[in-house]
Amino acid sequence: MNEQITIHLDNLTEEEREQLKKLLSKASEEPSKESRVWIPEKQERYYYIDGFVNVAADNWDDYEVDIDRLNVGNVFRNSEQAEFVSEKIKVKAELERYALEHNDPDYSGNDYYYIIMNTGVKDTSVLEYWKAKVEGATHFTSEKIAKDAIEAVGKYRILKYLFGVDCEEEAND
Repeated sequence: MNEQITIHLDNLTEEEREQLKKLLSKASEEPSKESRVWIPEKQERYYYIDGFVNVAADNWDDYEVDIDRLNVGNVFRNSEQAEFVSEKIKVKAELERYALEHNDPDYSGNDYYYIIMNTGVKDTSVLEYWKAKVEGATHFTSEKIAKDAIEAVGKYRILKYLFGVDCEEEAND
């Protein structure tokens, strides 16, 4: 964002000018990568996802369990962030389970189908399936199985939790 503003320094006291200089200096700096990762302060409340994919809370004590959670990306500022990731884990597990139950166990091809969101069109709520190899993605042995998985798990749940699209479910989709 590049906004231009005009500042009349004559209207500011010397102390206000110094504060403004500090703020402008801070605002023009690139944020460090470390500052983008939130690490709670000692005794600060944080949220995490427990072994049953439920949201739980704890206070940061620099214990090994706190650091282990942080290292795997399981430390959240609020319960809403943790709930979102919990639901994302569930959606991913449902797709994986669907693939395990429906994929052809004798499939020996190199190409699989994957669920993707086509961002190259205006309607980004369209999920598609491509033939490709994608690291970390759930693979399906046919186009039909990929399409059926979208229907079984829910198009809008996949869009929201796996692709981060803020969309409202439509009853007749």
